Amino acid sequence: MIGNAIIMGLIWSAVWILYVFIILKRYPWEMLHDYPRDVQEAATIPEPSEIQKKRAKLFGAFAGLVIFGLLLLSGLLYFRHEPTTFLNVLLYVGIVAMAWNVVDLLIMDWLINCLITPQWIIIPGTEGCKGYKDYFFHFKGFLIGCVYTAIMALLFAGIDYVVLRFLIWK
Repeated sequence: MIGNAIIMGLIWSAVWILYVFIILKRYPWEMLHDYPRDVQEAATIPEPSEIQKKRAKLFGAFAGLVIFGLLLLSGLLYFRHEPTTFLNVLLYVGIVAMAWNVVDLLIMDWLINCLITPQWIIIPGTEGCKGYKDYFFHFKGFLIGCVYTAIMALLFAGIDYVVLRFLIWK
């Protein structure tokens, strides 16, 4: 079960990475709040038009359905054949969800953002900002993400368990 959850978590993380990459390339103002303060203050992103704002919201809604639908489906598909306990479902969904938080910290934040800092991650006007190399800023975000991930895992495991118990395992 744990090995499968880790694999599913890596798949889920890949979908998140794609989402973040698209947001940074097409709608960077949507991610600005996730950057350190010096980057936020130095950013020279033009004010988005109403059409751009609508497109960003539409993309965010679609991506949210895909991302969170995948998380919901992961538990349903894994446990569909045999009844199990809520704690097993919670463990599985928790591992899948936490995988993204770990990948985000280690790969996206520390490796790509802090160590490599490729051009596609740099917000216009923020070249040379020290915030790009702030490992502790990203670690604090990871700790906050752990709380959100635990809440999200509890919620999604609960939904999965109710669907499994009352609709699938009957």
